[in-house]
Amino acid sequence: MTLKRPLPLPDDQTRGFWEGCGDRELRLLCCEDCGTYIHQPAPMCHACNSTRLDWKRVSGDGALYTWVVVHQAPPAYETPYVVGWIELAEQPGLRILSNVVGCPPAKVQAGMRLRVDFQVLNDEINLPVFRPA
Repeated sequence: MTLKRPLPLPDDQTRGFWEGCGDRELRLLCCEDCGTYIHQPAPMCHACNSTRLDWKRVSGDGALYTWVVVHQAPPAYETPYVVGWIELAEQPGLRILSNVVGCPPAKVQAGMRLRVDFQVLNDEINLPVFRPA
């Protein structure tokens, strides 16, 4: 029996993010009043408390802030793999947690430039991952 990797379950708060991934675009909530990007999705801007938020495409360019190499995982995952916290170019402190792919774990280093890519999981879900730029 082959175990299947668990899939994300888009909901009302995250649907815009996952729809963007389906279009191979990284979209994050952006405050229409002050221009602050918000990730993880939230009902209001953490900078100005506005509730006027909309999904906006971001570049997908960033730098690796920190990471961990996973050596033991459930059977549905191939190890080792890298989980990184990537700071996106759009604003200081705007970070996304994702896999770093296309680079041996031993070559991963803080500050390395990364660019978003998308791993197709099924007909409905593309998972954002990051590759060396």
